[in-house]
Amino acid sequence: MKRLIFFALILCLALTACKPASQEPAITKVTLNLTYIPNIQFAPFYVAIEKGIFAKYGIEVSLAYGNEADLVALVGSDNQQFMIASGEQVLLSRAQGLPVISVREWYKDYPVGVASLKTSQISQATDLRGKVIGLPGLYGANYIGFEALAAHAGLTDADYELRSIGFTQVEALVTEQVDAVVVYLANEPVQLRARGYEIDVLRVADALSLVGNCLVTNEKSVSERPELVQGMVSAMQEALAVTAADPDMAYEISRKYIENLAEDDPIQKQVLLESIKLWQLETDPADVEVTRWENMQTVLLDLGLMKKQIETREAFSDAFTK
Repeated sequence: MKRLIFFALILCLALTACKPASQEPAITKVTLNLTYIPNIQFAPFYVAIEKGIFAKYGIEVSLAYGNEADLVALVGSDNQQFMIASGEQVLLSRAQGLPVISVREWYKDYPVGVASLKTSQISQATDLRGKVIGLPGLYGANYIGFEALAAHAGLTDADYELRSIGFTQVEALVTEQVDAVVVYLANEPVQLRARGYEIDVLRVADALSLVGNCLVTNEKSVSERPELVQGMVSAMQEALAVTAADPDMAYEISRKYIENLAEDDPIQKQVLLESIKLWQLETDPADVEVTRWENMQTVLLDLGLMKKQIETREAFSDAFTK
């Protein structure tokens, strides 16, 4: 009997030795293009890297920054797979034949508004008639958001003067170079209030619903790499929730990615808190998303930025957020 037990043990050891060693799940390396420059608004993606959220879904992410139009061309041609892009850029790119597609909206509210000093008494969009409005330039979300707000109020280009001032909105307003400025809701208003100015802010989102920034990929990735796309969407959703739940932690992590971000900068901390208010932490039903995309297309067509209408339902997929 002892001999049989001995041989049985030997056999078990031999069979165990023949089994292949367990392998770690494969890690997919991707580049996520954030456009612009390192900024506190991108805190969820810094958190996703440092807290292992991307890794949890089998993804190793490298971050890149640059011009939105250049980066969307890379994603559309499948030279890279993911980026954060504005809804208008998705529509404009698709109208030009680039097969980019949004797979997760980031903002529930369009993050653009018009700020003015209280003394200017601009409390509604119609008060912009006869005013000089400063904005970075006649392009991008600032321009599109302002024109959408003005048109919704029944104003035409003849009713106001747009002045390109670069990203100097705060100084241009407080030195009265302009009557009002187009702003990112979580940025310039925070700076103005921190300096003691009383301001009025007209939110584009209070006038009409427009699609904002999204996680964008291409149709090839959606059809051929759905697991990867699902992983990116799931990681983004989790990172948004983790960041919103602990902004102080997210701020501290962001200091590793943002050069010269102070240990305790009250303005930048408030920028993060105001940004969180704009985020879409829970995804909306498809019909709500369709409305935002259709409204944005209407604005782009009216501005002449799009020459032809496209099928907006093909510009986004809700398959990865159900």
